[in-house]
Formats: sequence, C-alpha cells, structure tokens
Amino acid sequence: MRERKALPDSELDIMLVIWRGGKGVEAPRILEGLERPLTASALHSYLKRLEEKGFLRCEKAGRVNQYTPLISEEEYRRQAGGAVLEKLYDGSLKTFTAALWDGGRLSEADVDELRAYLDELEWGRR
Repeated sequence: MRERKALPDSELDIMLVIWRGGKGVEAPRILEGLERPLTASALHSYLKRLEEKGFLRCEKAGRVNQYTPLISEEEYRRQAGGAVLEKLYDGSLKTFTAALWDGGRLSEADVDELRAYLDELEWGRR
C-alpha cells in the first residue's frame, strides 16, 4: 500500500461520505451527506484534489461523474492512526492512552472494553 498523507478535515469529510456511499457516488449525494454546506464548485475542487492524491477515481456515467474510493476507510484509519501515534506520542500506545485518560476522554466502560479486547487478542495468540 502506498503511503498517503493525512487528509485535512474538509477532504476527510468528503471521503467519509464517499466511503459510506459505496461505489460510484455522485456529487449531489456527496453534498447531501456533508454536515456543513459547500458549493458545487468548491466540492469539485476538493474532489479533483482527492483524485490527484490517489484517494478516489472519477468516472463519467452518462452526464454525471461518479466517484469511487481507491483506498478503504479501514486502510486510511490504520495509516492515519499509526501516523498520529508516531508523531504525537513517539509510537507509545501507553502514552496515547494516558493522554486520553488524563483528558477525560476515556470512561471506566472504555477501559473495561479495552481490557476485554486486549485479553481477546492475547487468547488469540495462544
């Protein structure tokens, strides 16, 4: 997999709509799926940029363009998550988790869920 840079929020918002829309999403559907309003010309600029960056492909279907993701949402999450962990937390999951806990972003239920997940991973290796 080719390493891609993290997307700015505006482009990520568009990719989220496309990922959830599946294959061949048209511009009007993308505009409807965005939380903040965007002009058609601004959307076109963003889509062109995403195409140039290798995140999506544009295909003509009659009179409309359809946009298909070239990288899955899961692939992007793995890549972006790893980059954030490396850049901000020196690759330390413990430091990252401590920052979430100290910042009040982790509840006791979240910690229990993480513990159960780690136990599941550990048992899977045996």
